[in-house]
Amino acid sequence: MTYEQLYVKEFHSSKSFQPFIHLDTQPKFAICGLIVTLAVLSSALFTVGSKSSYIKKLFFYTILSVIGSLFAGLTTVFASNSFGVYV
Repeated sequence: MTYEQLYVKEFHSSKSFQPFIHLDTQPKFAICGLIVTLAVLSSALFTVGSKSSYIKKLFFYTILSVIGSLFAGLTTVFASNSFGVYV
């Protein structure tokens, strides 16, 4: 198979890519994600200072830290995409 045939097969006969979230809305998602991340992680820190039992504090801290980390990852992807570094 020649290069021309491969080029036509790969780039002209394949389906066009439709993004799940458009690039023009990603900065808005990055800002919202940052606010949610800061709220969840700060509530995780407030959980540590509460006067409940150690096991209860550890459970809530772990859950809130995991949720905050997930939102931080999503925020990083949205922010980097909005600056032109496509992840």
